[in-house]
Amino acid sequence: MTNATPALFAVLLVLSLPAIPLVGAGPDDGSIDGPEAALLQDTTSGTEPTAVDNTTNRLQLTGDVRSEYTEYGPNLGTALASADDHLRVDHDQYTIVDSEFDGATAEERAAMIQTAYERLTERADELDQREREAVRAHAAGERSSTELLQTLVRNHNEAAMLSRDLETLEDRAASVPGYSLSASEVRADHKSLDYHQTSLRTTLERLSERPTSTHRDIVVSTSETGYSVAVIDGSQYVVETSRFDNRDETAPDRFENGEAYDHTAELYPWASEYGPHFQDNSPDYYWAEMGHDHGRLEFYFDSGTGDVYREMQQLSASSLPAMEATSWPRDELNLTVTETPANGPAKVTVTDPETGDPVRSTVTVDGVEVGETGEDGSMWIAQPVGTYDLTVSTEAESVNATITGD
Repeated sequence: MTNATPALFAVLLVLSLPAIPLVGAGPDDGSIDGPEAALLQDTTSGTEPTAVDNTTNRLQLTGDVRSEYTEYGPNLGTALASADDHLRVDHDQYTIVDSEFDGATAEERAAMIQTAYERLTERADELDQREREAVRAHAAGERSSTELLQTLVRNHNEAAMLSRDLETLEDRAASVPGYSLSASEVRADHKSLDYHQTSLRTTLERLSERPTSTHRDIVVSTSETGYSVAVIDGSQYVVETSRFDNRDETAPDRFENGEAYDHTAELYPWASEYGPHFQDNSPDYYWAEMGHDHGRLEFYFDSGTGDVYREMQQLSASSLPAMEATSWPRDELNLTVTETPANGPAKVTVTDPETGDPVRSTVTVDGVEVGETGEDGSMWIAQPVGTYDLTVSTEAESVNATITGD
């Protein structure tokens, strides 16, 4: 064993966060029923975002889609926070042994950093693999929506820790004469870790830190090749979608000088007039971000296929273009649902049929209570994929409607 070996182990341990068992939230036999019962829909679409004019173009799932509401109450918030606590404790236990670097020679330090960097990239790849396995298990009915969300939040937090570790390696590499990490590779690594630190996961993480009884219901949709998670957070509609089948890391880069930048306008023509904030991480992938009239769009597309494999949108629900409203009038209540294109959020409005005054009522989707209409008689909901049952009820009457979706 060389003098560098103990120090090498120290750095490796800093970057070697152990696997953490998932906290089971479903039945012991793995079956899912009751409010979380799977709602299977068969959908078909191409590999590019759905073409809908103006806005809400969205990356769509394909194949048999399991789509359901998951109630965001104290139990879910506590479960997400619990997974995060385990991760932080384990990380802290390893960082306290990071004390050997200062005593190493320059050559030993370079070797330590290089080995630690390679280990870090392996850990980043493990995040992707963990996510894919969780999605496929959920789509097959072998994992609950709570467990899937735990995996997403855990990856979010672990990616943040790995990002900080990568910054530490950059700083240390800069202090070693004659040694450096590739700036382009490190930049791509940071963006790859950002992949797991999305606005939706940040929202889930924030809510898990302050679990309340306030309804913030989440729509979780999965198929064998991807997932989509959507939530209404205040006036914002937040959604992220991944398509694993749009990723081909073995294919050669199909874009030449400037073509990848121009390709962003082909993918999202309705947002291209604002110009993307663009990052070239070829030959592996490209990343772009666009602000537009309705919010913010961020996406990753594969250099080989040219297809979007990760899309995040944060939109103002009330600014989205509305489709024709549908009403279900009854003796005591008048229910009106106004959808937005491409399975975007829907506005539920309940009024008195005689006076037209707004009515406070409880809103239920597929048996899951998702909240109450406000003083104006309305509330926004994130829609599950495909057909779903919507109920609004007061002490006087209930109105049921079946929404067929796009």
